[in-house]
Amino acid sequence: MARITAHDLARLAPCDPEHVQRLLDLGFLAPGEDGLLAPVDVHVVRLMAAFVEAGIPLEDVARGVQEGQLLFPPGLSLPEPDTASVTFESLGEELGCAPEALRRLSGELGLPPNADDRIRAEDAEILSLMITTLDLCDEDELSRLARLYGGTMQRLVGSGIQFFDRVVAQRIMAQDLPGAEQDRLVYARATEFTTLVSKLVPWLQRRHREHVVLDYIVSTTEEFMEERGLTAPLPRQPPAIAFLDLTGYTALAEEEGDEAAAEVAADLARVVQETALSHGGKAVKWLGDGVMFHFGDPGRAIQSALDLVERTEQAIRVPARIGVNAGAVVAQEGDYFGRTVNVASRIADYAGPREVLVSEEALLSAKLEEVEVAFELVGDIMLKGLSRTVRLHRATRTAE
Repeated sequence: MARITAHDLARLAPCDPEHVQRLLDLGFLAPGEDGLLAPVDVHVVRLMAAFVEAGIPLEDVARGVQEGQLLFPPGLSLPEPDTASVTFESLGEELGCAPEALRRLSGELGLPPNADDRIRAEDAEILSLMITTLDLCDEDELSRLARLYGGTMQRLVGSGIQFFDRVVAQRIMAQDLPGAEQDRLVYARATEFTTLVSKLVPWLQRRHREHVVLDYIVSTTEEFMEERGLTAPLPRQPPAIAFLDLTGYTALAEEEGDEAAAEVAADLARVVQETALSHGGKAVKWLGDGVMFHFGDPGRAIQSALDLVERTEQAIRVPARIGVNAGAVVAQEGDYFGRTVNVASRIADYAGPREVLVSEEALLSAKLEEVEVAFELVGDIMLKGLSRTVRLHRATRTAE
């Protein structure tokens, strides 16, 4: 992108021209001999606006830069900005849809419209593609898709920045170096990290898509063949939902502090991923001090639960309890809903430390050899929030 005037930079930000002039006066922006500025300076403009919004005086920031205590390199390791040549109003006219629907869609993607209603060219391209590709969807369905991808990406990017700060930036800041040199090293590593992530994310998306698409084709083809009389219906196991809860997490956070609790959560994530995947399950979502799982096979869910109880305490010294239930679920946007899920959660709440409790439905659906797991009847229990009792069994490993 060609070099631009201060007025054009203000439009690109967007912000008042007075804000750009203030940054010029304070030395944050350095025009060339032609008096023009680089488009990537827009990131500095936005950063300084964020400082102002946070109540940090720009004069203090400028003094830190002049004294060599702070460094903000051009571009801030961010890409060259895109132009904003159209408005939501004009894009709506072009696509034949209400501009307000486009504004809502952009906001639910995590990109709320600017005050001047202008939209970046790349944003307009994606919104146009969503509208034309998903022309069979109504406005609410499009919004659900936007929230799904927008929320997921916000969490992913935010978590990545937190990871970089903890394992890279904080270690550099702990070195005995001048402040500006520390900043230079952080930004240099941030550029490398950005390059890594820009390749990692699309690669992972492609690789995971391979598995998910194949599973989808197999399941839908099986349904079509049964519906069209091409094959006899196959007996199906209901899926299983399991909830893991750490019984001593709150006490640990109180006694050892937030940093220790965060480390426990990180260690739990590693144990959960390894154990659930080895039994054909997946962690659906994290619940502060617990995890919700989905398994296609109730038997493997019970085996995984026993492994998780053992491995969790070995890894993080905090006992876990797990509830397992089986039955129909409603799959929606990567999550699962329905009575099966609710009952599994209540079973976990009822379980004691180091205990795996299994519903009657999960037990009857599980294909387990007697030599692997033993079950002890707990009884017909009235669980909190449910209208009828649930027959529970305690699962344990059989003695060799």
